[in-house]
Amino acid sequence: MNVASETEKNKNPQWDIRLTEELVTAVFGTAQWKKAHPSVRSMTDRPEFCRYHYHEALDMMKEYIQSNLAEFGLFGVYEDYDEFSYLMLKIRANIVAFVQSLHAVADTCSHMLYYSLALDKHPKSLKERGIYAKEVLKLLEQLRNAGYSEYEKLCRLFREVTTGDDYKYHNALTNSSKHRSIVRPELNEDCTGMREEKWILFLESFWYEGKFFEKTNAREFMQKEHDRIQPLTVNIGVELNEVLKKLQPLKPTTHAIEESW
Repeated sequence: MNVASETEKNKNPQWDIRLTEELVTAVFGTAQWKKAHPSVRSMTDRPEFCRYHYHEALDMMKEYIQSNLAEFGLFGVYEDYDEFSYLMLKIRANIVAFVQSLHAVADTCSHMLYYSLALDKHPKSLKERGIYAKEVLKLLEQLRNAGYSEYEKLCRLFREVTTGDDYKYHNALTNSSKHRSIVRPELNEDCTGMREEKWILFLESFWYEGKFFEKTNAREFMQKEHDRIQPLTVNIGVELNEVLKKLQPLKPTTHAIEESW
């Protein structure tokens, strides 16, 4: 599944989801797997949604440029402005869907880890609305700090999903579009011949929580952020399986850490 090249995709490790099912069932039982399964399944759905919306948006833009703008540039838009307006509507819809699907990976992953590791059975379990990245990471770090070193790598990988400058922009973009206003893409043409790319689809600049975000190349942002998060989610799935293997001897005590919380 990648926006990235096939070469890069083949370098990534493979997450064996069937093994996840076997391990969760072996350690915590069938009922626990039934809780975890929808989120595990969604962790494969989300990347496919992102791939679909990425290619829908950019392929439509590329086709329109080749068919309508290659000869006359943006002046050609005015020959059928309604067509161009509808095109940009579809592109906006796909970019917003891409951004929100990719942003949702962190919380979907939170649910997957929470139920796959039976954190809902611990005394400090979370209410359903509290199962999101920050809180689940906190629980995992408490497990690690309580002496369960097998959680160390999982904590590190999960933390990486929601850190860094790219994530800060992504988070601001998602929340602005969800709650405030759509950050629209705009097509820019270089008429000087000085730029490597004649046509660039930019996401317009915007303010969020008092911070100004410059206009951004939509394709570069989408590919870079996707290619950062996608391998992380696969690695988290792989590491989840490794943690579950180590937890098998602890069955059926649910990690036996109640006194450590």
